[in-house]
Amino acid sequence: MSWHQLNQPTGREATVSHVIEAIDATAPETKEDLADQLDLSTHYISEIFQELKSEGVITKSYVIDNDAVYKTADAVSPLQNKTLDGTDDGNHILDLFQSLYDNVLKQYQAAKTTFLGDNPPRTAEELEPVTNERYGAVLSELRSYTLSTKWPGNRVAADLASIAKDLEIVGDRSSFISEVISQADAAPSGTVKTRLLDIFDSGEKISDIVETILFEGDVSQISTLHSTEKQIHRQMSELYELATAFDVDIYGHLVVLIRTVERIIHHWVNVGELAVQVHTGLDPGHVEL
Repeated sequence: MSWHQLNQPTGREATVSHVIEAIDATAPETKEDLADQLDLSTHYISEIFQELKSEGVITKSYVIDNDAVYKTADAVSPLQNKTLDGTDDGNHILDLFQSLYDNVLKQYQAAKTTFLGDNPPRTAEELEPVTNERYGAVLSELRSYTLSTKWPGNRVAADLASIAKDLEIVGDRSSFISEVISQADAAPSGTVKTRLLDIFDSGEKISDIVETILFEGDVSQISTLHSTEKQIHRQMSELYELATAFDVDIYGHLVVLIRTVERIIHHWVNVGELAVQVHTGLDPGHVEL
C-alpha cells in the first residue's frame, strides 16, 4: 500500500518518507541503487540510513520494520486506546466504525434469513442506504484526519479507509445475495441447502472473530481467523462438487450464491488482517504473531 498523503511533508521529513517508501516498494540491494533511484547523493542516503537504523525502522538488509514505523504514528497506535486526533476524550472514529459494522452484519444476516425462505425485519436491500450513509461518515472523518496529520499517521488512516471499503462491499454483496434469491426460479434443497446454510453460519463466525480483532484489539485471534477461513474454503470446495449434481439452472444459481458468500468472507478476513496491522504495525500475512 502506498504511504503517500494528501498534504505531503516538506524538507528532510519528505525525503525520509520517500526513502522508506522506495525501500518498501523496490527493496534495493545497495545504498547506491537507492540513491540513483531517488536522485540523491549516496552520502545523504547514508545519513538517512543511519537515522532510520537507529530508530529500528530499517535493517541492514534494507527491510522496513512496520512495527517501528507505526510506533512513530503515536496518534493512532494502538487504535483501541486513542482517537485519531490523539486525545483520550472518546473513540469517535471507532463509534463510526462500529455503527457501520453493525449495519453490514444486519445485511448479511438478512440475506441469510431470505435464503432460508423467511422474511427479515428489514431486507438487505432496505439496509443498504444506511450502510452507504455510515460508510460515507467514516470516510469523511478519515479524510479530515488525513488532511491534518503528518506522515506516517495517515498511512494508518489509509488502512482504516480500506477497512471501511471492505465492510461496505460486504453489505453490497449481501444485498446482491437477496436479489439473486428473489429472482431464482427454484431454491436449493436437501443436503445442498444444509451445506450452504453451514457456510452462511461460518461467515458469521468469521465476522465475530474480526469484530474482536478490530474493536477489542485481540490480535491473537488472527490465527483463529485464518484457520476458520481455511475450513470454510474446504466446505465450499465440497459444495461446488455437490452443486454439479443439479440441472444447469440450479447449478448456476448455487454457484453465484457460493461465490458471493466466498467474496464476503474474503473481505471480512481483509478487515481482520488490516486491523492487526493498524493495532500492531505488523502484516499478519507475512509475520507470525
